[in-house]
Amino acid sequence: MTDTAIAPTAELVKLENVVKHFPLRRRGFGRREFVHSVDDVTISLEGGRSLGIVGESGSGKSTLARIMLGLQEPDSGQVDVAGVQVTSLKRKDDKAFRRKAQIVFQDPHSVMDPRMTVRQSLTAVLAQHRIGDGPEREARIVQALREVGLEAEYLDRYPADCSGGQLQRIVIARALLLEPTLLVCDEPTSALDASVQAKVLNLISQLRRERELTMVLISHDLRVVRLTSDRVAVMYLGQIVETADREELFTGARHPYTLALLAAATHVKGDEQVVAQGEPPSPVHPPAGCRFNTRCPLATDRCREEAPQLAEVAPGHQVRCHRWSESRELLAEITGTEPHDVNDGV
Repeated sequence: MTDTAIAPTAELVKLENVVKHFPLRRRGFGRREFVHSVDDVTISLEGGRSLGIVGESGSGKSTLARIMLGLQEPDSGQVDVAGVQVTSLKRKDDKAFRRKAQIVFQDPHSVMDPRMTVRQSLTAVLAQHRIGDGPEREARIVQALREVGLEAEYLDRYPADCSGGQLQRIVIARALLLEPTLLVCDEPTSALDASVQAKVLNLISQLRRERELTMVLISHDLRVVRLTSDRVAVMYLGQIVETADREELFTGARHPYTLALLAAATHVKGDEQVVAQGEPPSPVHPPAGCRFNTRCPLATDRCREEAPQLAEVAPGHQVRCHRWSESRELLAEITGTEPHDVNDGV
């Protein structure tokens, strides 16, 4: 099952040349080192559309999402969301921006105060933003729970009384209480049992359609992105290496790293090892040239010396690779198989 696209509107999210490096603790008198979490990322998303950002752990996905929401300040670059210049957001305007953009985190237990009932937690969100009075707030939170498939009886429960899936539904309801324009979901199902992951993802997709939300979904799993996103960006070691509309990416991927993720997602024996060899390099000392060159079977001297730029290879399809035009054919020769498609389900 794939999501139904919503007619796009004007550009709602725009990041330009965003950089974020985290300093490491200096040892002795040596040069200070930095984790290259996000390196010169430029990306945009139209209103009403959904973007999936996918990559291995440590690729910079979550940092990029936090920068997008003003929860992390970039070292440089511009971030505009829903008409707000996030990088120059003043404290007095922060509350108004929070009503426009909300996030659903990976672990629902980290969001909910264990000492408060669900009713208290949800009501506190409305009270903080001075929305409604007592009866109106009660009506809003009851309706919010029903939207995520839970009855009002959950309002008197504590987080410990809820299953992981139920609690994530409550966190989604909490995020939607302020009726945001943008919803960012950071690995929203990775902490859940496999049996409830698909249900939560279907719920997120349904709510996005019904509310005509703009959504960014962070995941390490291409199958999750396939289910929820209109457009996909692939990150590796702090950089976007490929971006395209969903079907274009899943049927016509060109970057060897994207093809490695597709092979891993379809569990084709041997493909993962051949296409993406070894572990990712340290983000403290990323390789010269193409950052994927240490794991790529197609790497040449040029790849090891000259950093490729993100180039448009088809309308709306960008790839950061010197050998993108021959990547699929060469990898098919190496692995002895054609690139595989990813199942819609999870």
